[in-house]
Order: sequence, then C-alpha cells, then structure tokens
Amino acid sequence: MHLGVIHEIRDPAGWDRVMGSKELYGHPDLPPGFAILASITQDDAARGVCFWEAPSAAELQSLLEGAFGDAVVHDVFVADPARSVNLPAPQTATAPA
Repeated sequence: MHLGVIHEIRDPAGWDRVMGSKELYGHPDLPPGFAILASITQDDAARGVCFWEAPSAAELQSLLEGAFGDAVVHDVFVADPARSVNLPAPQTATAPA
C-alpha cells in the first residue's frame, strides 16, 4: 500500500545520519515489502515528507521509529488513491494489486 509520512525533525544531525546511511534510505537492506519512493527535506531541516510503499502504516511507523529514535516524530498515513495524483505502480512483491 502507498503511505505518506510527514516527519517533524527534532535533531537535524540525527535525520542526516539516517538519511545518509544505508540502514534505511540506502534501499538494499529494507525489509521485504518496503520501498521508499520519494523523500524531500525542508531547507532548514525542520520537516521532511516521504512517500513509501509498505505492508501497513503500523509497520512503517515501527521501522521509522527504530531507525530515527527520538530525532524525528513521524506522522504516517495511508494514501487514498481516489484523492491522490500520480501514484506509481507497486514496487514491492507484497504490495496489494
């Protein structure tokens, strides 16, 4: 399923550490069913927005909390295809059709 995330960045150095590492955003080591499709960070590193494919909002929330710890607060939500624009085709094998 497609998910959006609004990130409230409390520690820009912590955000940069994860964003620049292979542990989450380097793609190869993501768990099956997870794919990061896009990410943008505000110019002052106060907020970020990411677009994901994941099995559920709860599983993505858990993955993000484990990676970022207290550096970032994540607001994960399910994308409504009827109200969304330009959703890509599923990227993962476990994504619903």
